[in-house]
Amino acid sequence: MNKLIILLITVLSFNCFSATELKGSPEELQKFLHPSENIITITREAEETVFKDVAVVSVVVTTEEDKLSLALKKNSELRAEISSVLTESGILLKNINNSKFSTSPDYGWFGDKPDSYKVSNVISIRITNEGGLESIAKVVDNNKEVTLLKTEYEHSQKEEYIDKVKNKALDNVLKEKDFYSKKLGIKLHTVSFRDNNSNPQNDIEVIEVMGFRGSMAKKSYSSVSKPSIKPSFEKVIYKAKVSVSFKVE
Repeated sequence: MNKLIILLITVLSFNCFSATELKGSPEELQKFLHPSENIITITREAEETVFKDVAVVSVVVTTEEDKLSLALKKNSELRAEISSVLTESGILLKNINNSKFSTSPDYGWFGDKPDSYKVSNVISIRITNEGGLESIAKVVDNNKEVTLLKTEYEHSQKEEYIDKVKNKALDNVLKEKDFYSKKLGIKLHTVSFRDNNSNPQNDIEVIEVMGFRGSMAKKSYSSVSKPSIKPSFEKVIYKAKVSVSFKVE
């Protein structure tokens, strides 16, 4: 009888000391006892290509007089006349914008007082058709004080197309989610998402247009800085990339 009791005590003691001991931080023990949820992430992209439909033409109005007040007045009157001509041709007044003007005295050979004053102001005209461009060209041709500066091309529906490619990318994600749910017989619930940049590529291109005085044979290109990349102003490419994480149930 005593031998049987001793045997039972020995077996119980062995089981007690051989039990697995769990060690670690509370976070580590939590992960061991309650495994993390199964999360999958689906990432899809979308793209839209459109053509630019707006041109912003900038011209410089420069007037020169022996008195600053006269140069300012002449510049203001000429800009008002240009605005009137352009609005009569169908360009909306809100699309004709004047920038801040600048003055520069023209000093003579002797004395500290300038011989004349120049006043320059840039007018930016937003147009949507060739008729508007022809009206601006006539203003430049008919006024020696007006010089064509540059033309920028852009897309008028930028915000709409950014939303469009985002929706398209998200629809592709949800389509993929429905595919896995149906094929695998599981339920996927959204837990997080990431919206990557969807800015258009080549949104604005600047085309430099220069005029030359004198005969064509005598003109010099030495002072003209040539762009290293040939500009292309026809297309705009909008892209979006969306990632959505789902919990599997």
